[in-house]
Amino acid sequence: MEKHDNFFIKKQNKKWVLDIIKNKGPISRADVSKITNMSPTSISRIVQELDYEGFVKETDLISSGVGRKANLLNICDDAIYTIGVDLTEKSIKIVIINYFDEIMYSKTIPKDKDEYFMKTLQNISDLIDNALRYKNISKLKVVGVGISLPGFVDYESGLVSLSIQLGWEDVPVAKIMQDYLGIPILVDNDLKMKAMAEFLRGSATNSSSLVLLGIASGIGTSIITNGEFYRGENNIAGEISHTIVEINGDLCKCGKFGCLATVVTEGAILRQANKVKEVSNIKEIIDYYYDGETWAINIIERVTTYIATTISNIFYLYNPKVLVLSGFILEDFELIQQLIEKKYKMYLSEPFKSQAKIVYTQLGESGNSFGAAVQAQKVLFNFD
Repeated sequence: MEKHDNFFIKKQNKKWVLDIIKNKGPISRADVSKITNMSPTSISRIVQELDYEGFVKETDLISSGVGRKANLLNICDDAIYTIGVDLTEKSIKIVIINYFDEIMYSKTIPKDKDEYFMKTLQNISDLIDNALRYKNISKLKVVGVGISLPGFVDYESGLVSLSIQLGWEDVPVAKIMQDYLGIPILVDNDLKMKAMAEFLRGSATNSSSLVLLGIASGIGTSIITNGEFYRGENNIAGEISHTIVEINGDLCKCGKFGCLATVVTEGAILRQANKVKEVSNIKEIIDYYYDGETWAINIIERVTTYIATTISNIFYLYNPKVLVLSGFILEDFELIQQLIEKKYKMYLSEPFKSQAKIVYTQLGESGNSFGAAVQAQKVLFNFD
């Protein structure tokens, strides 16, 4: 046990020193020693290991006075890479990021909505292999691949238990992809990946707590507190799409009636509209709203009221420091934004009303793939 503890401590110290060099470099050994309170000898040993393994490099700083040059430490540009995949009904997007979370490569290809899952996963594997060859990156430098997709995911095993949008059930995504690529794989829900991206680099950077609400073809939330996901017992905390809002409402794909998803999602809105007039997208309904069509006004008012009450309920239930709004229904239509911002405070009392902070996603469509990549780096990178 003592030997195991010593190994764990050494590994943690090594990661700590690497993070300091990453965040504060170029930096001297002496300064690293001061920050960590580790001895100069220990720091030199750790730096020597990191240098040998290709993580850090030394640069010379010319002294401004008499004396020898000071050696400064910095991260190697090609120290490690991680890959993020954003899988939707209609497309596959991958990004490659370096250790500084800089995007080195990005590509999107279309996906057949009804294609078999093995074909989709093979296409992802081929896309990654081609990208690594194009960028001349060895798989030995890739610490992991994060995959973002809609649905219920057992993130520990990488099993997609159900994705209505993709038409998948009990698909062992992580196992299949690891067999294809020979690289560690992390799979998680798309809203979680986007929330992590917004927390690390987006509109809610380093907030002590945040909830991301996404509304597009589906609806859901992701919860982060103190930099970690709140997952609940089965990684489905925040699954608000199947909360009942209308006892005698429409039938949901889950088999129940009156779920929130049957009111505010893209498909639900279009179904309501097509009972009156044939339309193919949300913009057409909004155009009819501005034309004064009563049916369009009623639909938009109804939808925005349900979204506003959902927002108020989130503040009551989770009390986040920041609520991030995401998805094209919330981001693309100024009218919907204006009506929501007008309505949600009607359903909030103090102190929630004055403290509620709402922002929109900063990273947009790149959030899912970027979040998947940074989450893969966070979870899969270690010195084992």
